[in-house]
Amino acid sequence: MNNAWRGNNKGRHQAVLIEYHFNPKEKNSKSVYQLRHSGQKTVLELNLTVERNNYGEFKPNIDFDDFPKGLSDREAMLKLADWLHRLSVVIEDNWVTQ
Repeated sequence: MNNAWRGNNKGRHQAVLIEYHFNPKEKNSKSVYQLRHSGQKTVLELNLTVERNNYGEFKPNIDFDDFPKGLSDREAMLKLADWLHRLSVVIEDNWVTQ
């Protein structure tokens, strides 16, 4: 495991807050988390951005820029399902027990 990786370490699953901005005048915030899931053969690492406005509305966004190219529709959907499942494991492991 990379020694530079910091944050909640749940074994194979980690979430690290890598960026945070708060605007006190507008009362909105932006948090960027790096989520990491280590499988048996692969490591999935994606950024999750969460924005909140002054009304408390929550807007999450996940960056899928590195999604594999050249897959059939079926392969792409199954890959997406796998990635979303792995991300949900990281999120649950890091926020359920806090």
